[in-house]
Amino acid sequence: MSFVNGTFSIVCHKCGKQTDFDSEEADFEATGGSERQMGPENGYSWEMTFDCDNCGNEIEFDYQVYEYPQGTFNLEDVKITGAKAINTFDYDFSDEPEPNEDDFE
Repeated sequence: MSFVNGTFSIVCHKCGKQTDFDSEEADFEATGGSERQMGPENGYSWEMTFDCDNCGNEIEFDYQVYEYPQGTFNLEDVKITGAKAINTFDYDFSDEPEPNEDDFE
C-alpha cells in the first residue's frame, strides 16, 4: 500500500543543502497498531541515516505516520538529527474500490 504522495524535503543544518525524497523512495513499514473506539489505529515508520552530499554531515530521520480510523490520516511525527524538515508528504489512505461482480465475468 502506497499512502504517501509528493515530496519530503530536508535542509542540512551544517551547509544548508536541500535534499528531496520523492514518494516512490519512501520505504514505510507497518509498525503495528491497536484497537480503539472507532476501529484499528495503524502506525507506519521510515527510518534513514545518510551523509549530506555537500558537506558530509550525518543526517538521520525517523518519519512516523498514523492512520485512525482506518482509511484516514491521523498524525505524523518526524524526528530529524542534523537537518530540519521543510516539507512533508501528503497522505491518502483511501481504500481501493470494491471489485464489481461484472469484473469477474
